Amino acid sequence: MKRLPLSLLVFALLFTACGLLPGGSDSPGVGPAVGEQPESAAPDLSEPDGVVQTFLNAWMAGDYEGMYSLLSPNSQAEYSLEQFVDIYTSTATTMTQFQNGGVEASPQSVLETGTTAQVAFHVVYHTQVLGDIEQDLEMQLVFGDRWGIAWTPALIFPELAGGNILQLEVETPARANIYDRNGLWMVSANASALTLQIVPGEISTAFEDQMLEFLSELLRMSVADIRQNYEGLPDDWLISLGDVDLETFNEVRNIYFSYPGLYVSEKTGRRYFNLLAPHVLGYTGFIPAEQLDAYKAQGYQGDEIVGLSGLEQWGEDYLSGTPGGVLSAYTSGGQYFGAVAQRDPQPSQSIYSTLDRDLQIIVQDAIEDAYRASQDTWAPTAGGAAVVVVDVNSGDILAMASYPYFDPNVLHPYNDHPLRTDTYLTDMFSDPLRPLLNRATQGQYPPGSIFKIVSISTALGSGLFDANSLYTCTGTWTELGTNNVRYDWLEGGHGTLTLPQGLTASCNPWFYHIGLTTGREDFNLLPRYAREFGLGSEMNIEIAEEPGLIPDPDWLQQTEGAQWDVSDSVNMAIGQGAVLTTPLQIAMMVATIANGGTLYQPHLVDRVGLIGEDPSLVVEPTVLHRLSLSEGDINTIRAAMRNVAIDPNIGTAQWRLGSLQIPVAGKTGTAQVSTPGAPPNAWFGGFVPYDDPEIAIAVVVENGGQGSSVAAPIFRRIVEKYYGLSVLPYPDDWGDPELFDFVSDEIGE
Repeated sequence: MKRLPLSLLVFALLFTACGLLPGGSDSPGVGPAVGEQPESAAPDLSEPDGVVQTFLNAWMAGDYEGMYSLLSPNSQAEYSLEQFVDIYTSTATTMTQFQNGGVEASPQSVLETGTTAQVAFHVVYHTQVLGDIEQDLEMQLVFGDRWGIAWTPALIFPELAGGNILQLEVETPARANIYDRNGLWMVSANASALTLQIVPGEISTAFEDQMLEFLSELLRMSVADIRQNYEGLPDDWLISLGDVDLETFNEVRNIYFSYPGLYVSEKTGRRYFNLLAPHVLGYTGFIPAEQLDAYKAQGYQGDEIVGLSGLEQWGEDYLSGTPGGVLSAYTSGGQYFGAVAQRDPQPSQSIYSTLDRDLQIIVQDAIEDAYRASQDTWAPTAGGAAVVVVDVNSGDILAMASYPYFDPNVLHPYNDHPLRTDTYLTDMFSDPLRPLLNRATQGQYPPGSIFKIVSISTALGSGLFDANSLYTCTGTWTELGTNNVRYDWLEGGHGTLTLPQGLTASCNPWFYHIGLTTGREDFNLLPRYAREFGLGSEMNIEIAEEPGLIPDPDWLQQTEGAQWDVSDSVNMAIGQGAVLTTPLQIAMMVATIANGGTLYQPHLVDRVGLIGEDPSLVVEPTVLHRLSLSEGDINTIRAAMRNVAIDPNIGTAQWRLGSLQIPVAGKTGTAQVSTPGAPPNAWFGGFVPYDDPEIAIAVVVENGGQGSSVAAPIFRRIVEKYYGLSVLPYPDDWGDPELFDFVSDEIGE
């Protein structure tokens, strides 16, 4: 009998049943109404093609019992249902077939000869590792009291005939690197590192303190932690202190070996350069047990090293590449039978971040040096700190630091590291300073007076005030009545000030007045302008972040069932109450004023691609919003921020920044915290150069004290180092408790 394509058979049946002639039409009143579709008829199980179609439909739906019911009695006698299901599921797992939609199968032609039939069919397996595997196969059917499929495993792959089994050998490309914006490595797949070692009995006691200070800066560890590693141990022991990248070590090699008792040993592995930006770069590890099924559904075998945070996690698909492999058949005795399918791996792609490695070093050194310099004043009561540096004209994050840090080199499972212990990660999670928390994007803090940038924008944008509006500050504010008295941070007040002077002086009563006036006009004015700056919502940066909080009447009603009143607006105007922001958001707010009113989406990825080839992904600047302020209003705010740094009479940061050799502008903030008796958070946000802004910087020190006293000098140090200026030592008062009042009650300055 001639083999006829199944599609022609079906067409012929339809042609006969409907009485259609070429060029003809249905008889009047016959067939579905206009706009309706006829229901598909179920396959006819009395015909071999109907049995095959039903079998293939069940296969595509994962209905193995339905498939098994269509087997011939002899096949069912040879293979139990459990065996049948196991063969299909184990084969699918081995070839990394997708769980849903992993099979497409369709009959091609049928040949019926009495009580037997042969049906050709085409099958496509969609797999993670091998891509699409296509097979053209032929199914035998026999007729007894019904048509049944004479089934063998060869109907999956011919190579499975005779009890053969499949094995998949996966080839995974090496994990790619992460670079800074200039191509300097920040994470390398095969970098050299040195383990710094010490023999206690060989240490020169005369130079021990000097040596420990040197090691502290090199290892980014405290002197106390380094000393604890070797103190009290036998004199002749060789003790590992920590790892340093070869590139970093070579810069200080001669100094290192000038100290007796110090040694090194070299090794290679995936390395994170000099502990830079660990919260941005992230870390890698084994797939968490609770996520194993999800990863396997994507084609992972389950034992891979994957990105678990930061850019390592964001860029997993790029950094890991696409695995390939060879699917082979083996006999039941383990002998190689033949290849079934194969695909070459696709190389992994490197990530070029927006970070500037040299600037990141400057920022982290500035924070660490600040904590060392203030160890007798504010550092003991301070928590962590964060700094964000952003390109004001693109949203590129040039540096991002969260202090304290963690060492991602320790967390990589295959890195032999002196600090690696079974409890290292647990210890970090239980550390009260939360070193794994990225304070730059996940730390949510009351902004205090740095929020006054939003308040002055609201005052000007609403038309309720202008640059010439005046207010007389006596130091005491009673506009809500004598039962609600509030005070300026400066005893006796600031006298009569214009609106921009109010920002420069950070005069609290001026901004209480703004909160009262705008609140009486519209409770939502302040929240609306805050959101124009991106506050109160995630900014869709590539790594984990928190939204902060911009409260409004709806929020208060939903969360506390309370009604908003003007006192809430008054609190909000000085950045207190329920307002919460992240350092990233503050940096973007300052950048928006600096560039003339454009809020860019911040991002940490510049491009992705293979080295030496055109990038597969280029991240372009994205505008999130443009302020609804006039150019004149923005320039008024900019000028007021400039005076913060240079006005000798009322500039809150002039005493720290006035002698800076490059023009800067900014705003201080000293924000009350909820913990009773705890020092306030210290804020400074600024941009530079003033006349042609390039970068904006936000600095926060948890429980550090006054913004001008603590945060502004860190801002200054970063600017000096970045622009190659003379570097001023950190303030003398940081080292003298009698000169430094780190628990100042001057909230608002």
